[in-house]
Amino acid sequence: MIDSEETNKYNTELFRIRSYEVENSGKATLSSICNYFQEAAGLHAQKLYFDISDLMKKGMTWILYRLHVQVIRFPKRWEEVRVTTWPSPGNGIRAFRDYELRDIDNKRIALGLSQWMMLDIKKKRPVKIPQEVMQFGDHNYGHVLPADRSTIPQSESKDLDFIAKTGQHDLDMNNHVNNVKFIDWSTGFMHSEEMKSKKCHEIQIQYTGEAKSRDKILLAQNESLKDSGVMYQSLYNKERELLSKAVTKWK
Repeated sequence: MIDSEETNKYNTELFRIRSYEVENSGKATLSSICNYFQEAAGLHAQKLYFDISDLMKKGMTWILYRLHVQVIRFPKRWEEVRVTTWPSPGNGIRAFRDYELRDIDNKRIALGLSQWMMLDIKKKRPVKIPQEVMQFGDHNYGHVLPADRSTIPQSESKDLDFIAKTGQHDLDMNNHVNNVKFIDWSTGFMHSEEMKSKKCHEIQIQYTGEAKSRDKILLAQNESLKDSGVMYQSLYNKERELLSKAVTKWK
């Protein structure tokens, strides 16, 4: 567990796994864990006064560029869990945020690392992250997962399956589809019965485009590597514009 006198740099939130956050196995979905990470991060940003609502007053907002989540053990329905999260310095354009999910015995059961950029809303361009935001980053505690900057490949599959049409309740405060929906779409539509019996325990996803209300979402996934438990998923809108690329591991 993180131990620091500078407690404002870290935030810990308690959650209980609810019935609608589990699948038929009675264990939490990957997307529900990502939602807890997102919620804890948002509450921390609010406490530090650089929440999305604070930034919007200055004509800026946060956008998620990349997310890496690794699950050691999926918690069960009604289980109590604790998320600890903290920001860390990036390169001025990109900022990082780490996450730990622990059970009541204080054992790590999931880890996460997100990479963020700050966007000028009017210009639709990334801007340098202000120093007053960067100062909150921890310089001493290492990342829980490697800070990978390599490009995630697109799925090699040429088959695009229509899987969803976005609605108003899918949108976040940027008026774009919430990031966690992409994880649902990337991991919730397996073709083969063999893959349906497995569970995604690790994902790296790179966000490349915006999905908006009433967009038709198309999925391409490469199952040629399913014997190794590794798969690639790419999401597109109806205009065939790339929205995200993901590499996932299953077991």
